[in-house]
Amino acid sequence: MGDILNPVIEDSFISTEDLAEYAGDIAMQIYKIELDKGNKPSNAVSKAIEGANNVLRDAGCPDKICDMLATAAIKGFSDYMIKNPKGDPMDAFDAAGEYVNEILELEFKNSEE
Repeated sequence: MGDILNPVIEDSFISTEDLAEYAGDIAMQIYKIELDKGNKPSNAVSKAIEGANNVLRDAGCPDKICDMLATAAIKGFSDYMIKNPKGDPMDAFDAAGEYVNEILELEFKNSEE
C-alpha cells in the first residue's frame, strides 16, 4: 500500500488541540484513501471517524468525549450531504470538521469557566 498512515506518537506533552488536529489529519488520510478505493463518501467518512476515534482513545481520550466528537462529525457530514446531495465529498468532510471544531471550542470554553 502506497499510503502509510502516521503512527500514533506517544507524547505526554502534546496539547489537546494538537491531538485533535492530528486525529483530524488521520481522518483526512483515511477518507481520501477510501474515496480513492471507490467507496461512497458516507462509508469513507465512517471509516475516517473510526480512525480518528482510535487515535483519540489510544491517547487516553474519554469515551464520552470521543463519542461526542464522532456524533458532531456525523452530523456535520450528514447535514452537508442533505443540503448538497451532489456536492463535493471533500466539502462534506470539511463540514464534518467544522462541526467537530465547534464542539471542541464549546467544551474548552465551558471547561475554562
